[in-house]
Amino acid sequence: MILSKRTDYGMRILYELAVEPLRYHSARALSDRHRVPEAFLRKILQDLRGAGIVVAQKGRTGGYRLAKAPEEISVSQVLAALEGPVPKLACILGEDCEIDEDCPTAPLWRYLERRIREELSRLSLADVVAMAKAEVN
Repeated sequence: MILSKRTDYGMRILYELAVEPLRYHSARALSDRHRVPEAFLRKILQDLRGAGIVVAQKGRTGGYRLAKAPEEISVSQVLAALEGPVPKLACILGEDCEIDEDCPTAPLWRYLERRIREELSRLSLADVVAMAKAEVN
C-alpha cells in the first residue's frame, strides 16, 4: 500500500491535534510547523471536517481540533477521509492486479488485505501518539 503526501500530512496534523485535543490550532500555524502549503492543508482539513474527524471554530481564538477523543478516531477512518477505500494489494508493485481466483498466491493477498483492514480499524489516533512517544523513549 502506498500512501499519498496528503495522508502523510494529514496524519502528522492529526497527531498534533491528538497530543493537545482540547486546544484549537490555526491552519497557518499547522502549515508553518509541518512545512505544508496552507492552501493544501486547508483542503486536507476540509475533508477531515467533512468526515467528522475535526471541527473548526472561526475567530481569533479559533482553528481546528479533533471532533472526538483520539481513542475514538481510527486510522481507517482517517485513511477513508483522505484516500478513499483502502487500496487492494497488487501481486506486482505498480500493476493494477485483479486477484484471479485461480492464482495460487491469491489466498495470501486476501489474508494480508484482511489483516491490514483489521489493524487499521483497531488502531486509533491515541495509539499513534503512544507509538510516537514509545519511539522517543
